Amino acid sequence: MTTTWATAALPVGDRAEALRQTIREQVVPVHLELPRHPEQVFADVTITALGSLQVSSVRANPATVRRTPRLVKEDGEPVLFISLQVSGHSTVVQDDRHAVLRPGDIAFYDTRRPYTLLFEQGVDMHFFRIPVAETALPEESLRAVTARTLGGDGSIAGLAAGYLARLAENPGLHGSPAAQLLASPTLELIRAVVAGESGRGDLAAGALHDSLGLRLVEYLRAHLGDRDLSPASVARAHHISVRHLYAVLARSGIVFGAWVRAQRLDACRRELSRVPPSSDTITTIAHRWGFASTAHFSRAFKSAYGVSPRVWREARRLGSADG
Repeated sequence: MTTTWATAALPVGDRAEALRQTIREQVVPVHLELPRHPEQVFADVTITALGSLQVSSVRANPATVRRTPRLVKEDGEPVLFISLQVSGHSTVVQDDRHAVLRPGDIAFYDTRRPYTLLFEQGVDMHFFRIPVAETALPEESLRAVTARTLGGDGSIAGLAAGYLARLAENPGLHGSPAAQLLASPTLELIRAVVAGESGRGDLAAGALHDSLGLRLVEYLRAHLGDRDLSPASVARAHHISVRHLYAVLARSGIVFGAWVRAQRLDACRRELSRVPPSSDTITTIAHRWGFASTAHFSRAFKSAYGVSPRVWREARRLGSADG
């Protein structure tokens, strides 16, 4: 279920209190400091429930969010939040640490203790809320990862950030009959991040095993542009055999070569569909997404989409001009 809410639909004088009420009742009880002038208050909020996982996307004015000691005592079910920065920057403060987030970074915070979120330039974030009980992780492990800047690299946290961004930004997933099934693999990936970043090897082993399929797919997505991407290189990066790699991917209905080729072609198709078109040549785009040969790329593209890359790009350009 998805709820969309925007201040633009409300009288200017009602927006601040309505925004506070929406966050308090649908996300988490916090003290929300907003601009003093009512006309400066704006927000677009989308909240989606995927089983036990809640995904919130927020674009709003500069703000400060405080989870005070009083709110901690009064609130009911404790939850773990993951913030994902979309644009700009923000700061998460908790447990005597602070994390500065830039696009692609994530940070954890826990509602069982006070925290502060600072959005000096405005809010452009995805927030993921999970009941602490669902994590099945000890409190010391969760405390070890709060208010730390994670992601933005080749680590498990970096792969998780990419996955979470796609989860939040793909509304087609939210409305599908299988949407509720997304909570479980997402939780396994988050559990793997916490276990790995907290230094608990005993927890990490089980979490990494449970999240292997999802981590493999995220690794493939992150390395589509690598011309040397191969079953052997992926297996080596995850310390498993090629045979085990094939078996794990097969459980998700993935055949390595066909899946990688389809994803690369789709990425090229999206670039060639841009209006106005970029200045990049077709060869540059093909190479960017892992195709070593322009001729091979053109044949594969025509086989997949019925026309050559050049014809596809020109048709999109002419279609835009006609509109």
